[in-house]
Amino acid sequence: MHVKKMANFVLFVAGWWLALLGGNAMALIALFVVLMLHFFMWRDIRDIFLVLGFIFCGFAVEWAFMLVGIHEYQSSLPPAWAICIWAMLATTVRYSLAWLIHKPLYAALAGLFIAPVFYLNSVYFGSASWGRPLWQCLIGIALVWSLLAALISGVLAPRVNQIDAVENRVG
Repeated sequence: MHVKKMANFVLFVAGWWLALLGGNAMALIALFVVLMLHFFMWRDIRDIFLVLGFIFCGFAVEWAFMLVGIHEYQSSLPPAWAICIWAMLATTVRYSLAWLIHKPLYAALAGLFIAPVFYLNSVYFGSASWGRPLWQCLIGIALVWSLLAALISGVLAPRVNQIDAVENRVG
């Protein structure tokens, strides 16, 4: 794997852990650092569309998970740390996870199996809890993330990649 792509993935994982263990304030700091380093390394303004899209999508998904009882937070809205994790994940789509672009089946399988593990850790280490029996929560998360990953791989990321790179280069 290319060194920059590996750094991209390591930054996401480090930011994820900082956000999860450090709460909202640390999550915002981690997001700032991850975004600054990301744009320093890649200098592609198109990634802003992904980050903003993931923030809005993440808020909607986390809120829906709260409404149906999959995830419970100690507030009426998804916490900043969870939304920051979504934003940091967006930085991986076109780089360390680029091998999934145009491969919605592989992306769906990744979402099906990997997302529940991340959510398990979020409950174990974070300030979230399950609102339903564990098996129901994990199935719900797996199905939502399977569909979401396939959509990102097959539609969203290819559309962002189609934006004219020359006109949107930073620096």
